[in-house]
Parts: sequence; C-alpha cells; structure tokens
Amino acid sequence: MIEKNRDFPREITVLKAILRRFTLNPQLQTDLESKLSRKSAGYKGEKELDYHLSQFDHTRFYILHDLIIPHNNTHFQIDSLLISETFMLVIDSKNFAGTLDFHPEFNYLLQTLNGIEKVYPDPILQTRTQAAQLKSFLIKNHFSPPPIEFLVSISNSQAIIRNPGNHHDVRVRVGKTPAVAYKIQSFNDKYKNGVLSIKEIRKITKLLLKSHEPYIPDISSMNLPMDQVKKGVQCPECQQNGMKKIYGNLICEKCGHLSRDAHIEALRDFFIIFGPAITSRQFSDFLQISSIHQSKRLLLALDLDSSGSTKGRIYTPGKNFPLWD
Repeated sequence: MIEKNRDFPREITVLKAILRRFTLNPQLQTDLESKLSRKSAGYKGEKELDYHLSQFDHTRFYILHDLIIPHNNTHFQIDSLLISETFMLVIDSKNFAGTLDFHPEFNYLLQTLNGIEKVYPDPILQTRTQAAQLKSFLIKNHFSPPPIEFLVSISNSQAIIRNPGNHHDVRVRVGKTPAVAYKIQSFNDKYKNGVLSIKEIRKITKLLLKSHEPYIPDISSMNLPMDQVKKGVQCPECQQNGMKKIYGNLICEKCGHLSRDAHIEALRDFFIIFGPAITSRQFSDFLQISSIHQSKRLLLALDLDSSGSTKGRIYTPGKNFPLWD
C-alpha cells in the first residue's frame, strides 16, 4: 500500500519563480536553467518509477516515495522505499541518457552522450550509502531493521547500460525502470523469514513520515539581485509581465489573453522570494495594481490567513492557499 505519494519538488517551484522574476547574469542564468532541467528530468524519471511500481502486486509492501530524513547532522534522501515483513528495499531513480558505463571498482559512472564523456558519482555506491544511513537511523530510533536491499532504476528508455568489468553488483543492482518489479521478486524469493511485525512496520512508517523534511533551496544564499525583481502579473499564455485588471479579469496588453486567476501565481512568487507574509500595499506594488482597495478584495477572495489591524494587516498562505501544490 502507498503510505506516502511523491511530492512535486519544491526546488523546481523555487527555480521557476527565480527564472520568472529575475534578470540574471548569463552564468547564473545558465546554471539555474541547467539545474531546473536536471531536476525536471529527475522528477520525470521518478514518476516513471512510480508508475511501474504501481503495476506489480505490492500488497505485501508499505511504500513511501520521496523521503528526506535528517540524521547525524545531515540528511539522506530515498526516492522510493518498500517495507515488508522480511526485508526493506531502497530504490534510487536516475534519468541518465546516452551510454552508461558502470565502474564500481573506481566508484564512478561514465556517461557518453553525443560524443561527450561525463563522469558521475557511482549510483550503486550512492544507493548503498542510503541503505546504510536508513539502517543507522532505524537502529538509533530503537528498531531492529530487517535486511535492507537497494536498486538503481534507469528510467530513460533510450539509455544503454554497460558493465565493462562484468561486476556482480551492476548485474544485480542496476536495471531499466520497467524491470524493477522483476528484480523485486528476486528479493521476495531470497527472504522468506519474517523479521518485522505489521505493528512494527506501521511504527517505522509513522517515524519516517514524521521525520521527513522537504528540501527548500535557500534563496538568500544564491546571490540574487533582490532589488531588481520583475514586478507584475505574468501572462500564462505569452509569459510577459504586466497584465492589467479590467472588469473582473486580468488582460495581457501584449497578446490579449484573459485570465481570472493569473494573480495567484504572482502572489506565490512573492511568498517564495520574500517569505510567506504580505501586506495589501506590498501586494499592490508587486502585482502593479493601482487600486489598494482592489488589492484588498483580491487578497480577501483568496481566503488567506491574516493577522493585525485593518490598516497593517499581514496575510500568510495558510491551509487554503497551499504554497507548494
């Protein structure tokens, strides 16, 4: 059963807001666009893994996707974790393209794409480390964990996986995402004796869910020109800033697109960049709305949480304005 679904990565939401709202120097623009591309591809691969895991009989497993767990003054991340009475399985999803040569003897992966070679840390070692961190975390929290296995799932359908050293770990631990279910079955066959009771599994699941800390990038550490934020409501059709409020709608002066709710994305950008609190005057300034009364009406219509007097009222997202959905 699925105990935790995969969340949309908050890092992607933050990167998109930054790229929408800042004019950056060419190097930083390129770096952030590249990071966004990698994170988006990684998320796509993780969702591919979720789909294939949903296709096999997983009634004996408790499944948790996308865990980030604090432990020993750091964090460890698990893309997908399967827990049964006999073993646990950590699965790490990779969306690498091209030809992938695994070299576990030297702890690296060599990717060849369009004639260019690039070296990455060994995904097998990364996933082995995640399994070891999970074991340490459980022991620290007074659980006796069952055997913890691990797999590396390659989601790119066009990728070519090679094992030049004919290593056992590459053969056993690495596979294309559609084959993951078959590799899971091999662990089912290997482990027959129950180690965990259902009650213990539920306790472990509850602990992991309680400990999970979603990652949010620290904007203050990114050297952004905070005094040069692009203001206004961005048109969802042509992506230009500067939509105007006319008779209950927002209209784009460039392409003529009409929207009733484009201001919601602009408000979300403000919260992400400046923090989750805004006044009606800040709302007017950031969205470039000339009427303070119109701004107040828009804020009230969003059913935000608020505090303070009428004049100095501060609005925050609250449960009715999910910042990260």
